[in-house]
Amino acid sequence: MKKFKYFAYVGAIALLSVTGFTACSSSDGVADSVEPSPNYNPETNEVYTQFVFNVASGSQSGMRQSADATQASTDLPANKFRGIEDSHVMCFIQGTDGNFLATPTTAAKDFNMARVAAPGTMSNSASRRVLEMSLPLNTNTMLFYGRAVPDADYNAYGHLGAYNVVADLSAVNFQLGRRLTADQKIEFQEIQSLLAAALTCIVNTNRGTAAVSATATPGEGIPNYGFDIAASDVPNLAWSAYTGTKSPVTPSLDITPLELKLGNAYKELTTIQEAELRNASGYALKMTIQDLWSIVNAVRCATPTNKEEAIAKYMAHLISQHLLKYFSYASLPSTGASVTGVAFADADDIITSIGEDIYWPAASAGDKPTSFGEIENVAGVDLGRFPEQYNLPQGSTHIKFNNETKAFSYVENYNTSAVGGNAFTVDDYYYPAELLYFGNSPLRVSNDEHVVADYPASVTAWDTDGSWGTGWVANSHVQSSTRSVAMKNDINYGTSLLKTTVSYGVLTLKDNNKAIQQRDYGVTEDDHEIEVTGTSFKLVGVIVGGQWPKAGWNYLPVTTTTDPNYRQGYIFDVDITGNGVIPTSGTSDPNYTLVFDNYNPSPTNNGAQDKVYIALEFQNNTGTSFFGKDNLIHDGGHFYLIGELDPAGKDAPTWPTHHALPPYDTENPVTRVFIQDYMTTANFKIGVNSLKHAYLTVPDLRSSSVTLGLSVDVKWETGLVFDDVLLGGN
Repeated sequence: MKKFKYFAYVGAIALLSVTGFTACSSSDGVADSVEPSPNYNPETNEVYTQFVFNVASGSQSGMRQSADATQASTDLPANKFRGIEDSHVMCFIQGTDGNFLATPTTAAKDFNMARVAAPGTMSNSASRRVLEMSLPLNTNTMLFYGRAVPDADYNAYGHLGAYNVVADLSAVNFQLGRRLTADQKIEFQEIQSLLAAALTCIVNTNRGTAAVSATATPGEGIPNYGFDIAASDVPNLAWSAYTGTKSPVTPSLDITPLELKLGNAYKELTTIQEAELRNASGYALKMTIQDLWSIVNAVRCATPTNKEEAIAKYMAHLISQHLLKYFSYASLPSTGASVTGVAFADADDIITSIGEDIYWPAASAGDKPTSFGEIENVAGVDLGRFPEQYNLPQGSTHIKFNNETKAFSYVENYNTSAVGGNAFTVDDYYYPAELLYFGNSPLRVSNDEHVVADYPASVTAWDTDGSWGTGWVANSHVQSSTRSVAMKNDINYGTSLLKTTVSYGVLTLKDNNKAIQQRDYGVTEDDHEIEVTGTSFKLVGVIVGGQWPKAGWNYLPVTTTTDPNYRQGYIFDVDITGNGVIPTSGTSDPNYTLVFDNYNPSPTNNGAQDKVYIALEFQNNTGTSFFGKDNLIHDGGHFYLIGELDPAGKDAPTWPTHHALPPYDTENPVTRVFIQDYMTTANFKIGVNSLKHAYLTVPDLRSSSVTLGLSVDVKWETGLVFDDVLLGGN
């Protein structure tokens, strides 16, 4: 008589690495000399089972990238458990027992189990769920896939764009969610065109050859000029004419002080350094215009000493009147003091003003845009928050200026070499990954029936052979006599985890004033010193570089595709724990960001795995502005400091003994910055010279007959630790 074996499945969020028994079957695929189970179906060659799911920890109800969201704590209670859904249990028949699956193939059977555990239903002491299923004979390897149950904040803070799990593993893939959707990008680009057109109109302010009378008062608050200027005395002047060393009105004379102010303001606005990424967010533009308007207002309200300055004064009046078409102010002092409270006009009003604007440089810049289709009827567009309303960092938009066409435009592709990238666009920002589960394991089998209580309750016991008692055979396969089956190895996290902290190395920081003044004006000044407090800088975002947006069946990155535009991108984690506070002693609260493993089969880092660059986005709350790498960082503005994580020379972490790590075609695990199921720790430090490298913009993750059990280890293994990573260099 032929006998059969039944299954008992156990796994935990981990991988596996076991060699074991060789399957021994008769010619019809059924093992000999075992008593068939009454639950064996000879027509389908399957054994009916119950699946027991064992989760050895808990999680939370939210998608915030925090300790709770990522289950970073070692022992979370049941009320923090986020649940598991979209789960798949797959059966594979390999030629040799005791092995994990190393290459993609097609499953003998795929159980789509939907939500196997609701939020709050499991903990270390109550972790079982029984599910009915049947297993094909000779199954000797199983895979498990699952994802944590999201909540209402899912789309706001992190999610996948695709979660594709099918029996054909070559088609399995997981894709990061792109922050800017295709529909949003249309409106996004319209806003960029709108802002660029407004700036272009403003910067091309000019005056004709009309005379200016000594009694003329061409604007409220502007005093009499005191000079009679005939039309023949006045050339047709554009604002840009004031950028030379001679007066544009009388070229034989040196440029006058008021003319020089206008010229310097124009140059500052339009001169963008070769390697500079000029911030073009709504906030940055608003603060830039406020500074510009203050200079213009000082000229507008000055008392001219000659006709050249009188004409400069009138030009300042024209610029100020022009600015009013696109911006408002809280105060425009007639004394020439600084303008305050600058804000954007309504988007609809700006669209109308552009259509009517007489200063568009048509001859060089091309036709003036007259329609902004995606926003022309949107009265509520908040230009001051652009692009934050699209869940993008403030520094994700950049402008350039063409000196020939006298026109601004937004940069679509820009170099990001400082963070390890090349061509980069707003399309390359992604949400953090989700909390994903993965199991890849050979089996334990038993011919005896087992109830739920018979299975080891904890992950430690699960991984100890002596906890299983007699009758269990490790590294075996399903036979017709099998009554209980368990995954031998644990189910672990499919994603990786980055833990970020920030601290101050010193409490007196230096900005980049000396280098900026020398570059722009050829003068020698000292750097400004900034005494930091617990509120000086606020961490508002973590940007993780070098992330391929798609992972394959083993959660390793997909680095090749037929799409020529497929490339590495950036995970932007905007939800920061502890309100982003950086204390003057100790470190900030840790922030946790789920990412994909960054294994590279062909690294170029001198044989080591790739470096990873992290951009930390800060808000300047010092009460003063300071100079960063290329330009001024306003109080209240955002800036970016870059840290480098290089795995070269780092000691390898402790490798798992009860699951294998991909890639499975190597005998020794490969040390890289982000490792599946491991938490990488990066403790960043702001040093005395870090602000010199601050960018205004972004620079460049079952029991009655046959039972199937899973033990889920939700403890993140300790990955690489990068201590005292100095931000911005030395």
